Amino acid sequence: MKIVFLAPEFYKTWGGVGIYSLELIKELSKIKELDIHVITPKTESSQIAQNNESTLEDKITVHSISTARDNFYYNFKFQIAILRNFKGLSNKHNFNLIHSANLVNMPDIFLKFTNNKIPSITTVHTTINGQINGFLKSNLDPIKMAQSERLSLLAYPGIRSLEWIYLKRTRNLITVSNKFKDILYKNYKYSGKITSIHNGIDTKKYDFNNIDPSKAYELFPTLEGINKPIILYAGRIITQKGIDDFIKSMKFIQASGYNFHYLIAGKGDFHRLNKLITKNNLNRKNISYLGYVENQKLKYLYRLADIFVLPSYYENLPISLLEAMSMRCSCIATNVGAIDEVIDDNINGIIINPGDPKNLAKTIINLALNKDLCKKFGLNGQKKILKNFRSEVMAKKTYEVYKNIIHET
Repeated sequence: MKIVFLAPEFYKTWGGVGIYSLELIKELSKIKELDIHVITPKTESSQIAQNNESTLEDKITVHSISTARDNFYYNFKFQIAILRNFKGLSNKHNFNLIHSANLVNMPDIFLKFTNNKIPSITTVHTTINGQINGFLKSNLDPIKMAQSERLSLLAYPGIRSLEWIYLKRTRNLITVSNKFKDILYKNYKYSGKITSIHNGIDTKKYDFNNIDPSKAYELFPTLEGINKPIILYAGRIITQKGIDDFIKSMKFIQASGYNFHYLIAGKGDFHRLNKLITKNNLNRKNISYLGYVENQKLKYLYRLADIFVLPSYYENLPISLLEAMSMRCSCIATNVGAIDEVIDDNINGIIINPGDPKNLAKTIINLALNKDLCKKFGLNGQKKILKNFRSEVMAKKTYEVYKNIIHET
């Protein structure tokens, strides 16, 4: 069975879709019945990344077309490159099935208007409508939005129309949560077949017992010697992810007289973040902004952290939460998307409402001061991930979907 996987990000990952793509293909490549081809853009550090995945390179065929940077425009270039290159690659390799990594990117959108007869399936992590609602719930001021948020808002009418057309022309979907499956049927009146397959992670990679803290200090030497509760935020520095609320929560914690240390790891507008810290009159000695941290290094931050916060206004089923729970972080997340399919409130983490930095501060304080509860949530969270969110399970279920589609064609 020859599968062609269309991945807007693969070796160089900027977010959950890239991590999903890499983990899924790594596990699918272990199935001997599959001949996997990945079509993906080139990245500036692709050679380094490929060297880190040399074992995977021996098992799959990668076709690098177009170039990629983490900005609003590269996706359109990738879509055009697929239109130009796909027919030649398909004629050469005789693909049986197309799998697109993400609905919002719609990598094969232009193929939907050709006479392509190869069956296809697309994974839905989110929708453009959901993303825009997340932007607007978190911030109605365009000046405070990240550039990617502003551009998405401007392009929304056109992209939303394309998304509706795309869904009409796509007969098979995978969604990474049960909740989003319901949304697609009810809100989008989708008439095709949807299979819900939860995101999965490599639990051997994110194993608390296998990560040496000394290695973490080698990678992040400024963090050595911190003898206070460590609170970690790992995500894009955009309003939708709740970074403003996290910064505001620090103000409430500081005013209450508690002394914690905060780690912020993520790509975004540092100058705006710096202004937020200044505006809230925070003690900068208690804040470490690490910038963009490659996924391979994030596990070391999880190992050092006591608490992981995800104060988002919009999510589906975030991979960062799975990683943090697998690493025994005590997790606080907002009641959005399918968070409640991962966190059982007050059993393996805490769920709070978005947009309430005061309550976020209170919850952080309560956990940071209760080490036994922190440990309990961490252990229970790890058990939940090991049971339900392993990448090999995700790949096995995906393979079954592939077989069913080809059998029905």
